[in-house]
Amino acid sequence: WEKMWAIADDINDEAAIRAKAQDILDTFDIEGGGSIEEVWEMARYVVAFEQWVKDEKLGLIASHYDGYATGKAGVLDSMLIPAFSMLIKQGTACAVEGDMKVAMAMSILKTISGTGQLAEMYSIDFNDDIAIIGHSGSGDYDISKGRKPTMKIVKVFHGKTGGGYLTQFYPPTGEITYLAITQDGDGHFKFIAAEGVNEEGKILSIGDTNMRTRFACGAREFVNQWSECGPTHHFGAAIGRHIHTIEKVAKIMNVPLQVVTK
Repeated sequence: WEKMWAIADDINDEAAIRAKAQDILDTFDIEGGGSIEEVWEMARYVVAFEQWVKDEKLGLIASHYDGYATGKAGVLDSMLIPAFSMLIKQGTACAVEGDMKVAMAMSILKTISGTGQLAEMYSIDFNDDIAIIGHSGSGDYDISKGRKPTMKIVKVFHGKTGGGYLTQFYPPTGEITYLAITQDGDGHFKFIAAEGVNEEGKILSIGDTNMRTRFACGAREFVNQWSECGPTHHFGAAIGRHIHTIEKVAKIMNVPLQVVTK
């Protein structure tokens, strides 16, 4: 984080900041409009993150800040969600909560399908036999086919200290693939994958990206089978059906794959 502060402090190329500010406005509908100063500061930090990724030759990022984010740390913390979203748009997978395995899953999906969204199980609609899946924070612009992603300022992040910018993406209805990377009892990597179909209907109105996914085996059986595979609580999501390609990736990488449902 200290390195990021130093990089951000040195970002003073007004043309680069202005171009990035326009890129942000083209990417998000900012609820309330956002002041010129707010968008400018956000753009400066996005440019700084892009410079950091270039300098370190990063292919993916897993970040977590454990502490009270105040002062410079608070400013940087408030910028993570839009900055990571812009990096994901460019092909650099960014995961929260220090989950490097899901960053790898997102990167694989982005590479093979063009979309790679962070996700986790939210809930089950037992009446409709639907799994509700999503995640807060940064996301993939390319998965937001339903509408332009939105961004708003919140005073408090849920489950974390401080506040800042919250983004929501809108995955379309239709086919969806989920990929998790976990480990077996011996500590070796293992892939877990499933395909389903996103359907119209009510989602959780909490400002997060979330979707209603129907699985061929049913929501209850999906959750049981998925959980029995021993996943972490995060996984990646991609538009379309991609298990056939994931099977090839797993073979090339010599990683076992468990398919829950197609």
